[in-house]
Amino acid sequence: MTNPPTLYQPPRTLLAANRELRFDQPLAYDDPRYVDTAKARGNFNHTKIIRALMGGNPNGGNYFLYSGPIGCGKSTELRRLAVELHEPGQFYVVMLDTLERLDTHNLGYPDVLLALAAELLARIEDEGVVIDLVFLRNLTGWFSEKIEKNERTRELAAEIKSGAEVQASIPFLSKLFSGLTSSFKVNSTYKEELRTVVKNSYADFSKAFNDLLVAARGALGRRGLGDRLLFLVDGTDRLSREDSKAFFIDNIHQLQQIQADFIYCAPIALVFNHRTFLLNIYTDLFHLPMIKLSEKVDLDEARPDPEGYAAMREMVLKRAAPELFDVPATLDYFIRYSGGNPRHLLRLLNYAYIEAEGELFDRAAAERAVKRYATDYRYQLAAEDFALLRRVDGLEDDSRLSEDDRERVGKLLYYGALLEYNSFWRRSHPVVRTLPAYAAP
Repeated sequence: MTNPPTLYQPPRTLLAANRELRFDQPLAYDDPRYVDTAKARGNFNHTKIIRALMGGNPNGGNYFLYSGPIGCGKSTELRRLAVELHEPGQFYVVMLDTLERLDTHNLGYPDVLLALAAELLARIEDEGVVIDLVFLRNLTGWFSEKIEKNERTRELAAEIKSGAEVQASIPFLSKLFSGLTSSFKVNSTYKEELRTVVKNSYADFSKAFNDLLVAARGALGRRGLGDRLLFLVDGTDRLSREDSKAFFIDNIHQLQQIQADFIYCAPIALVFNHRTFLLNIYTDLFHLPMIKLSEKVDLDEARPDPEGYAAMREMVLKRAAPELFDVPATLDYFIRYSGGNPRHLLRLLNYAYIEAEGELFDRAAAERAVKRYATDYRYQLAAEDFALLRRVDGLEDDSRLSEDDRERVGKLLYYGALLEYNSFWRRSHPVVRTLPAYAAP
């Protein structure tokens, strides 16, 4: 007789709780720490995304962007969406975490597309899906002609092929593309050469990739594993201003040569500055707003939003037992100064753990944590940034912002010094407003 599963219990010591306060780790679908925050965000649910996907071209070629402030929970929500959509009759979902598989500090579209091919090949290999070799020859031929016979990538090709015996098969191709992807992650000397090869032979590569996609869709459908292929690409919201413009705008033609359905995470600064243009070249844009803590997102008001505070309390209390806070008001203090950003809330608690002199999260430790977080921004922001934040806080909309202002607002959104809520209401971070530079005339 098996024992019943143990119910999850939040940690009851500060040391154990601190291990649960990781702010850089998205939650899996079945993680007991997950909290449904849809109502607390004001204008967000997965139904809209699912309907848009289901209503798209059934043969693929639907390209969506998924945006929101860094730390608002996009990666966690994207993983839940992947599970909800991955079922027979809907989509076969392949997820790529570029933060894990690639180098987002130096990322181009060839890196991502080669990694997507590798992820798909690995998944269908694990599923035991059989694909007629005729649909694999173009991809194998592309590797042979463009990588293996290229003087500057020949040695890498030999390393990747080492030990591989069966040509033009799923396991063989899976090994090849996994090896190519790894070379991007470790920032090898071959990175730029591989990018050049992909760019110079893109017509051949995209045709070969599309041949694989057509065959994979058919084989997966016959197995009852899904009728359409959907790629979810996470981590591309961390791209720099220059890299994000190159990836999402300058190279849109290359991205849209691949005939499947895609959801890419897009940087909030890019969306802020190019929203109308992006909506003209992508199928649609989805936005995950911050958890709102007051009705008008004015954190100085005395009318807190009960759903926002309730969601964030639950988020914390699934990581730290209630008795670890000296009084409930201390937890609300952390929430208020998080600005409704889950990642910032967990970071504040990390700082409070370090600052605590006893075995509780008390008000003194909380205040020191807020001061420490504010200091992070003090070193990051310039005098003109504080002046712009004060101006944005007093604006009803963006119409009075100059082009230069908009570029800087995009930067502040990226850094998290400016927070964005539902209906695209923006407000400076509450810890930033504690700094003398913000209060300066």
